[in-house]
Amino acid sequence: MQYPKQIQTLKTQLALPLQKAKTLLEQTAGDIPAAIALYHQENIATIMAETECEHWEAENVYERFSQNVEKAVKHIFSTSLTISVEDKRDTTERGMGYLISALDANLNNLSKRSIFIPIEDFDKYLLKNFKSVFPLYQPQCNKVENYFNCTTSNVFDSTTCRKIIAQLRQHTFTDDKVKIFIQKVIANLEEKLLTCAYIEVYGNI
Repeated sequence: MQYPKQIQTLKTQLALPLQKAKTLLEQTAGDIPAAIALYHQENIATIMAETECEHWEAENVYERFSQNVEKAVKHIFSTSLTISVEDKRDTTERGMGYLISALDANLNNLSKRSIFIPIEDFDKYLLKNFKSVFPLYQPQCNKVENYFNCTTSNVFDSTTCRKIIAQLRQHTFTDDKVKIFIQKVIANLEEKLLTCAYIEVYGNI
């Protein structure tokens, strides 16, 4: 066996199975600090792959939960991701805005991560498009609503969502930050629509 002493040292530092410790050391030519760094890099990559979050968030949550991948993934799925023109990363004190979630046919939340859009960005770049599809049947209250409601739940079926996405694609923006913001919103909606029956836009105005 290669690196027997290093394997034992690595196992005590990271509490790894024998084969995992061996693999890490083989990949780093027996360098223990490099093996530890690689182990954490792989864990962060796993979190990013499972949650589709960005590196900075995966790393932050991974450290916060004492480098526990399972707890980090659960936490990220329990929180929403802020998408804004200014790329705000603070998800603790958001203020007013809109939470966009994926719902199944029974109007239950799916495991897909919700996104939060600050009111100033939603109102300026998105609100007109969501308002344009009303009057619209709202399954959560089993009636047709004439107007988009800024203070509570608005539910959109997949066909309606695709109409909204098509409208968003037609807009022309000169500000690169706005372009990226719109692209992120569209990408998130399209990803949710692959598996959900409805998209909910919930205003906390």
